[in-house]
Amino acid sequence: MKQTFGKSCVNVALFAMLLIPLSGGAASARTIVSSLQHDFSDTQNPHGAWSYNYGDTPIPMFQTFFWGQGGWSIYDFAEASILKGRPPQAGSIDPFGDPIPPVNDWRRHDVMVAAMSIPYGGDSTFVNVRWTSPGDGTININGHAWDGMISSYPGRDVGWALLVGGQIIAQRHSVLGLHRRDDGARFDDNLIGNASLKKIPVTEGEVVEFRVIANSYYGQFVGVQETIVFKPKRGGNVTQH
Repeated sequence: MKQTFGKSCVNVALFAMLLIPLSGGAASARTIVSSLQHDFSDTQNPHGAWSYNYGDTPIPMFQTFFWGQGGWSIYDFAEASILKGRPPQAGSIDPFGDPIPPVNDWRRHDVMVAAMSIPYGGDSTFVNVRWTSPGDGTININGHAWDGMISSYPGRDVGWALLVGGQIIAQRHSVLGLHRRDDGARFDDNLIGNASLKKIPVTEGEVVEFRVIANSYYGQFVGVQETIVFKPKRGGNVTQH
Protein backbone atom coordinates (compact mmCIF):
# COMPACT_ATOMS: atom_id res chain seq x y z
CA MET A 1 0.00 0.00 0.00
CA LYS A 2 2.85 2.39 0.84
CA GLN A 3 4.55 1.72 -2.49
CA THR A 4 1.33 2.34 -4.44
CA PHE A 5 0.67 5.49 -2.44
CA GLY A 6 4.19 6.73 -3.13
CA LYS A 7 3.81 6.35 -6.93
CA SER A 8 0.47 8.12 -6.79
CA CYS A 9 2.01 11.08 -4.97
CA VAL A 10 4.80 11.33 -7.54
CA ASN A 11 2.30 11.27 -10.42
CA VAL A 12 0.19 13.99 -8.80
CA ALA A 13 3.27 16.13 -8.26
CA LEU A 14 4.36 15.79 -11.88
CA PHE A 15 0.88 16.65 -13.13
CA ALA A 16 0.82 19.74 -10.93
CA MET A 17 4.17 20.86 -12.34
CA LEU A 18 2.75 20.68 -15.87
CA LEU A 19 -0.02 23.07 -14.87
CA ILE A 20 2.37 25.77 -13.62
CA PRO A 21 2.48 28.70 -16.11
CA LEU A 22 5.74 29.45 -17.89
CA SER A 23 7.95 32.07 -16.31
CA GLY A 24 7.86 35.63 -17.64
CA GLY A 25 10.96 35.23 -19.84
CA ALA A 26 9.74 32.09 -21.53
CA ALA A 27 6.19 33.37 -21.91
CA SER A 28 7.37 36.54 -23.67
CA ALA A 29 9.38 34.55 -26.22
CA ARG A 30 6.40 33.92 -28.47
CA THR A 31 6.28 34.22 -32.23
CA ILE A 32 4.16 37.06 -33.62
CA VAL A 33 2.82 36.90 -37.16
CA SER A 34 1.89 40.23 -38.80
CA SER A 35 0.03 40.25 -42.11
CA LEU A 36 -0.45 43.52 -43.98
CA GLN A 37 -3.58 42.19 -45.67
CA HIS A 38 -5.21 40.62 -42.59
CA ASP A 39 -4.25 43.46 -40.23
CA PHE A 40 -5.22 46.30 -42.58
CA SER A 41 -7.29 49.03 -40.94
CA ASP A 42 -9.77 51.49 -42.45
CA THR A 43 -10.10 53.38 -39.16
CA GLN A 44 -6.66 53.78 -37.56
CA ASN A 45 -3.24 54.87 -38.79
CA PRO A 46 -0.93 53.70 -37.33
CA HIS A 47 -2.69 50.44 -36.56
CA GLY A 48 -0.83 47.97 -34.37
CA ALA A 49 2.65 47.48 -35.81
CA TRP A 50 1.64 48.86 -39.24
CA SER A 51 1.44 52.41 -40.58
CA TYR A 52 0.56 53.84 -44.01
CA ASN A 53 2.71 56.83 -44.89
CA TYR A 54 3.91 59.66 -47.07
CA GLY A 55 7.63 59.54 -46.38
CA ASP A 56 8.04 59.46 -42.60
CA THR A 57 4.52 60.71 -41.84
CA PRO A 58 1.39 58.56 -41.37
CA ILE A 59 -1.35 59.61 -43.79
CA PRO A 60 -3.93 61.47 -41.67
CA MET A 61 -6.98 61.11 -43.89
CA PHE A 62 -9.15 58.12 -44.82
CA GLN A 63 -11.73 58.98 -47.44
CA THR A 64 -13.93 57.58 -50.17
CA PHE A 65 -12.49 57.72 -53.68
CA PHE A 66 -14.42 58.51 -56.84
CA TRP A 67 -15.44 54.88 -57.54
CA GLY A 68 -16.80 54.32 -54.01
CA GLN A 69 -13.79 52.56 -52.47
CA GLY A 70 -12.20 54.00 -49.33
CA GLY A 71 -8.51 54.39 -48.64
CA TRP A 72 -5.71 56.43 -47.06
CA SER A 73 -4.87 59.56 -49.06
CA ILE A 74 -5.35 63.32 -48.98
CA TYR A 75 -6.57 63.19 -52.60
CA ASP A 76 -10.12 62.05 -53.39
CA PHE A 77 -9.03 60.70 -56.81
CA ALA A 78 -6.70 58.14 -55.11
CA GLU A 79 -3.41 59.82 -56.01
CA ALA A 80 -0.65 58.55 -53.66
CA SER A 81 -3.04 56.25 -51.81
CA ILE A 82 -2.98 53.05 -49.78
CA LEU A 83 -6.15 50.97 -49.74
CA LYS A 84 -7.62 47.52 -49.42
CA GLY A 85 -10.56 46.79 -51.67
CA ARG A 86 -12.03 46.67 -55.12
CA PRO A 87 -10.67 48.40 -58.25
CA PRO A 88 -12.49 51.05 -60.29
CA GLN A 89 -14.76 49.56 -62.92
CA ALA A 90 -13.31 49.42 -66.42
CA GLY A 91 -15.14 51.74 -68.77
CA SER A 92 -16.29 54.14 -66.06
CA ILE A 93 -15.10 57.74 -66.17
CA ASP A 94 -12.43 59.11 -63.83
CA PRO A 95 -12.56 62.64 -62.31
CA PHE A 96 -10.60 64.02 -65.26
CA GLY A 97 -13.12 62.80 -67.81
CA ASP A 98 -11.12 59.85 -69.10
CA PRO A 99 -12.40 56.25 -69.38
CA ILE A 100 -10.79 53.76 -67.00
CA PRO A 101 -9.04 50.84 -68.71
CA PRO A 102 -9.20 47.24 -67.44
CA VAL A 103 -7.01 46.44 -64.44
CA ASN A 104 -3.98 44.15 -64.79
CA ASP A 105 -4.12 42.06 -61.59
CA TRP A 106 -6.32 43.55 -58.87
CA ARG A 107 -8.69 41.42 -56.82
CA ARG A 108 -11.40 42.68 -54.51
CA HIS A 109 -9.52 42.31 -51.21
CA ASP A 110 -6.00 43.21 -52.35
CA VAL A 111 -3.89 45.86 -50.66
CA MET A 112 -2.84 48.46 -53.24
CA VAL A 113 -0.20 51.18 -52.89
CA ALA A 114 -0.19 54.00 -55.46
CA ALA A 115 3.17 55.65 -56.08
CA MET A 116 3.04 59.44 -55.84
CA SER A 117 3.20 61.14 -59.24
CA ILE A 118 6.11 63.49 -59.97
CA PRO A 119 4.01 66.70 -60.08
CA TYR A 120 2.76 65.92 -56.55
CA GLY A 121 6.28 65.38 -55.19
CA GLY A 122 6.90 61.76 -56.16
CA ASP A 123 10.57 62.41 -56.93
CA SER A 124 11.29 62.87 -53.22
CA THR A 125 8.26 61.59 -51.26
CA PHE A 126 7.60 57.86 -51.35
CA VAL A 127 4.29 56.29 -50.38
CA ASN A 128 5.08 53.37 -48.08
CA VAL A 129 3.85 50.82 -45.58
CA ARG A 130 5.89 50.38 -42.41
CA TRP A 131 6.05 47.69 -39.74
CA THR A 132 7.70 48.54 -36.41
CA SER A 133 9.38 45.81 -34.37
CA PRO A 134 7.80 45.33 -30.93
CA GLY A 135 11.08 44.13 -29.39
CA ASP A 136 14.55 42.70 -29.92
CA GLY A 137 14.65 39.49 -31.92
CA THR A 138 14.64 38.19 -35.47
CA ILE A 139 12.19 38.39 -38.35
CA ASN A 140 11.35 36.45 -41.48
CA ILE A 141 9.75 38.43 -44.31
CA ASN A 142 7.62 37.00 -47.08
CA GLY A 143 5.91 38.94 -49.83
CA HIS A 144 5.01 39.76 -53.42
CA ALA A 145 4.62 43.04 -55.31
CA TRP A 146 3.03 43.24 -58.74
CA ASP A 147 1.42 45.45 -61.39
CA GLY A 148 -2.09 46.29 -60.22
CA MET A 149 -2.99 48.71 -62.98
CA ILE A 150 0.20 50.19 -64.45
CA SER A 151 0.20 48.31 -67.74
CA SER A 152 -3.37 49.53 -68.28
CA TYR A 153 -1.98 53.06 -68.66
CA PRO A 154 0.72 53.28 -71.38
CA GLY A 155 3.78 55.23 -70.32
CA ARG A 156 3.39 54.65 -66.59
CA ASP A 157 5.78 52.56 -64.53
CA VAL A 158 6.52 52.01 -60.84
CA GLY A 159 9.29 50.32 -58.88
CA TRP A 160 9.54 49.29 -55.23
CA ALA A 161 12.09 48.83 -52.46
CA LEU A 162 12.08 46.85 -49.22
CA LEU A 163 14.13 48.32 -46.38
CA VAL A 164 15.08 47.11 -42.89
CA GLY A 165 16.51 49.72 -40.55
CA GLY A 166 16.81 52.15 -43.46
CA GLN A 167 18.89 49.76 -45.58
CA ILE A 168 17.54 48.40 -48.87
CA ILE A 169 17.55 44.59 -48.88
CA ALA A 170 15.35 43.99 -51.94
CA GLN A 171 14.41 46.18 -54.88
CA ARG A 172 12.73 46.05 -58.28
CA HIS A 173 12.88 48.96 -60.69
CA SER A 174 9.77 48.04 -62.70
CA VAL A 175 6.65 45.95 -62.09
CA LEU A 176 5.25 46.58 -65.56
CA GLY A 177 3.17 43.58 -66.65
CA LEU A 178 3.98 41.49 -63.56
CA HIS A 179 1.28 39.28 -62.03
CA ARG A 180 1.30 38.20 -58.40
CA ARG A 181 2.28 34.61 -59.23
CA ASP A 182 5.24 35.56 -61.42
CA ASP A 183 8.67 34.76 -59.98
CA GLY A 184 9.73 38.37 -60.48
CA ALA A 185 6.99 39.56 -58.13
CA ARG A 186 8.50 37.77 -55.11
CA PHE A 187 10.53 39.75 -52.60
CA ASP A 188 13.13 36.98 -52.45
CA ASP A 189 13.58 37.12 -56.23
CA ASN A 190 14.76 40.73 -55.94
CA LEU A 191 17.31 40.61 -53.11
CA ILE A 192 20.29 42.99 -53.09
CA GLY A 193 23.74 41.39 -52.82
CA ASN A 194 23.91 38.85 -49.99
CA ALA A 195 20.74 40.07 -48.29
CA SER A 196 18.30 37.52 -46.87
CA LEU A 197 14.67 37.58 -45.78
CA LYS A 198 15.27 34.98 -43.06
CA LYS A 199 16.38 35.45 -39.46
CA ILE A 200 17.03 39.17 -39.84
CA PRO A 201 18.12 40.64 -36.48
CA VAL A 202 15.99 43.58 -35.33
CA THR A 203 15.82 45.78 -32.25
CA GLU A 204 12.76 47.26 -30.57
CA GLY A 205 11.43 50.12 -32.69
CA GLU A 206 13.30 49.11 -35.83
CA VAL A 207 11.30 49.62 -39.02
CA VAL A 208 10.62 47.42 -42.05
CA GLU A 209 9.47 49.58 -44.95
CA PHE A 210 7.92 48.70 -48.30
CA ARG A 211 7.91 51.77 -50.57
CA VAL A 212 6.76 52.39 -54.12
CA ILE A 213 8.62 54.73 -56.47
CA ALA A 214 7.28 56.34 -59.64
CA ASN A 215 9.53 55.71 -62.64
CA SER A 216 7.42 57.92 -64.88
CA TYR A 217 5.67 61.28 -64.68
CA TYR A 218 2.56 59.67 -63.22
CA GLY A 219 2.46 56.98 -60.56
CA GLN A 220 0.06 54.06 -60.39
CA PHE A 221 -1.06 51.10 -58.28
CA VAL A 222 1.19 48.29 -57.10
CA GLY A 223 -0.36 45.27 -55.36
CA VAL A 224 1.46 44.01 -52.28
CA GLN A 225 1.19 41.02 -49.99
CA GLU A 226 3.55 41.15 -47.00
CA THR A 227 3.90 38.94 -43.94
CA ILE A 228 6.45 39.42 -41.15
CA VAL A 229 7.12 36.69 -38.58
CA PHE A 230 8.78 38.09 -35.46
CA LYS A 231 10.55 35.87 -32.92
CA PRO A 232 11.58 37.75 -29.76
CA LYS A 233 14.95 37.38 -28.17
CA ARG A 234 14.72 34.89 -25.31
CA GLY A 235 13.87 36.68 -22.12
CA GLY A 236 13.29 39.95 -23.98
CA ASN A 237 10.36 42.31 -23.58
CA VAL A 238 7.73 42.80 -26.28
CA THR A 239 5.76 46.01 -26.70
CA GLN A 240 2.02 45.37 -26.90
CA HIS A 241 0.26 47.25 -29.71
